[in-house]
Parts: sequence; C-alpha cells; structure tokens
Amino acid sequence: MVARRVSTAAVLFALACAACKVYDPDLVQRREPDAGQRCELDRPPLRPPGSDDGEDVGELVYALKDVVLNQDGERWRTIGYDLDGLCSIGPMPPVECRPPSRTAAPETDGEGGIDNAFGHHLYPLVAVTLPTLEEDARASEELGIGAIVVRIRGWNGEPNDPRVDAMLLIGQAGTEGPADGSRPAVDDSGTELLLPDGSSAPPPAWEGNDWFWARSDSFFDGDEARPLLRDDNAYVSDNLLVAQLPERADILFQATEQAVLVRLTEGIAVARFVDGGARLEAHVAGRWPILDILQTAARVGICPGSTEYNLVAGQLDRIADIRQNAGTGGPDVTCDAMSLGAAFTGYPAHFGGVLEATDIPNACEDPPDPDGGVDAGSEDAGLPDAGVDGGPEDAGPSDAGVDGGPEDAGPPDAGPEDASPGDADTVGGG
Repeated sequence: MVARRVSTAAVLFALACAACKVYDPDLVQRREPDAGQRCELDRPPLRPPGSDDGEDVGELVYALKDVVLNQDGERWRTIGYDLDGLCSIGPMPPVECRPPSRTAAPETDGEGGIDNAFGHHLYPLVAVTLPTLEEDARASEELGIGAIVVRIRGWNGEPNDPRVDAMLLIGQAGTEGPADGSRPAVDDSGTELLLPDGSSAPPPAWEGNDWFWARSDSFFDGDEARPLLRDDNAYVSDNLLVAQLPERADILFQATEQAVLVRLTEGIAVARFVDGGARLEAHVAGRWPILDILQTAARVGICPGSTEYNLVAGQLDRIADIRQNAGTGGPDVTCDAMSLGAAFTGYPAHFGGVLEATDIPNACEDPPDPDGGVDAGSEDAGLPDAGVDGGPEDAGPSDAGVDGGPEDAGPPDAGPEDASPGDADTVGGG
C-alpha cells in the first residue's frame, strides 16, 4: 500500500521555499589548519576548475536507505564534516561558542574536526524514549517509505564536473520494477502500486530496477518542476557529489509509526560514487537550531511543560555546541544549535512521480477523533450533538429544545407544554 497511517511523530529533510541558495564553495572547502590547530579539517573538496563539463550522461536516480542514526562507540567521529572551521580537541579546545549551561564542558570534535554532537550525545538521549527508532526507520526505507530519492542531472560521468543539478526528495512509496522495464502504475485511489497485470506491486528489491514515488510535500505546491531540496549549482569533485541544502528546509526521516524532522542551517549533502556509480555512500551534515529541536520534540509526545520536555531542554543546554548561523560566535557567545551528521547508502533506481503525502501528526497538538456527536453524560467532550434529545422514539426534525416526547414526529405546532425556544411541537405528537 502507498498510504500508511503515521500514528505518532518523533524528534528528527514547513517546506516553505521554492528556490535554493546558490552554493558557496567557502562552506565546504578543505582548509589548511590555522595556527595552533591540532588537525587537518575534514571538509568536502573544492569545486573543480573549468566551465565546459562535456556531454551529460542523462538523469541518474538513487534511493538512499540504511540510515545511520545510532552512532555509538566511536562511529560518530567519522560521520559528517567540520562545520565551524575549528579543530576542537584537547584539554582546552577552541570552540565557536559556549553551551548555555555554564557547567557543561565544550563539545569535542571527531576526526578531522568533524562536528557531530547529534551522534555523540543527542541520539543516545532519544534512544532512551525510542529504542527502535533507527531499526524502524530502516525497515520503512526497505519498503520505500521515507527513503531519500536523489535525482542528478547534468553530470558528465567523469570524476570531476564543475556544475550539476542535484535534488533530494522524500519517498512516499517504492516497488521492484517489472522485468520488462515498464513503469508500475498507481491505482485510481492513489494508494496502491500496481503491476501491468493489475496485481499489487511488491516492495523494492534494491537491485537497481526499483521505482520510487516522492511525497507531494517534497515540492512547492506539489509541483514536480519545483523541488524544495535542490541545488542546481552542485558539483562533482574526485567522485564526490557535493550539494548545499536550502536554509532551514525540513528533512523527513519517516518510519511506519514515526516521522522524524530535522531542520538544518548550513546543511550539506555529500555522496561518493562507488564502483562506477553502482552505489552511493552519502552523508548529510549541518547545524540544527535548538529551538527547532524543541519544537519537533512534540512529535514523540514530549510536550511543552511536561517533565520529559524539561529534561530534554536541560540536556540540550548542555550539549549545544555550535551557532545556527556561521560567523556569529565568539569566546563568550552562547551556542544556539547542535551539529549533526547522518549517513546513508544509495542504490540506482527510477523516479516514478509524485504521490499525495501522508499526514505527519503532532502527538501534543492533534485532538482525539470526534465521537460523532453521541453524548455520554456530563464528561462527554465530543462535538455538539446537534439537538439529539433523548426521547426513545423521537423521529422529528432537529430542534434546539429538549422535549422528551416519546413519539414526537408531527409538524411544528403550538403545544402549550413545550417550552423550548424555536420549536412548537405538541408533546406526544398529534
């Protein structure tokens, strides 16, 4: 089935812009260490020189799965990139800012100055509440739900290309393609993928012949020509695709029962072509503002004012390690964001089109289902019942009075005993 109900929402690519910021190569260059630095900063390579990028190979599509959220042990040290231009290691590390909690120690960087407080500190905290979050997200990706779909245009197929067009879309559904190469269809309701013979399509096989459909909210106004996560000035350098993400765009990590949103500033997606393009090894990195983290906490039912919410807020004050806007830090400036790194593996695929996005409910704001107007006494909080009065056989037209007549079915009259305003039924009919 294409549409699956998302019954809860959790913390972790609304989408409100139709155009993307032109890529700034200064944000991703691999810098030489500054004086006093303790390591060479790990940043994606610079854009290759030249303007004539040769003949294009046509559109390439990859679907990403196997998201790495749990980065326990030392894994967090190698996922992501340096974001602040500092190598924050050692007993007195240089830092962009100080945590809001003055009793907290500054965050330590990973290898090559990698900034990834998410993998180092936040995910272990999230896992206490959602111990199967990564497992659920991966199971959903296997089915094509929430898998990130990457569309690449304008690549010359060489290790270096100074300009390509890269789009990241959030998958709504996916399926293994028919052996004859034909495109599966979507049924009239838009909820099920069908094979040419009309039977239900199987899940993706992840062998290079799968088809994926994107959520409609991956685009401005659902328009396939206007993707929200797009860098039309991306590039390929040393077999690395480098693309900047639009400022404060939401990235959705969707599981069958959970949906995790991350809103990044200075976001970047980097993917290495492996085995001649048979696979991608992708990282997403960026700055995640603390206020945005708190805002999305409600998606796992961590509601403002609750004990759990106050606990999370207190922990974020201790692990915030970066500014949401680069260049605004200083020795005594308070950190207002957390660095993030996540990893994926991508496989060749086909793009099927756009499907209506399933809802992402908010556990702290979504009201309970209305009860249809059936009252159950003084504690019924349902919608108004539009004049259901309680007479056992009252089949009369709706009114605003409570008359209690046992067989009120007559036309309006002027019965003296009915005191209800706007109603003239004779009690008892007739």
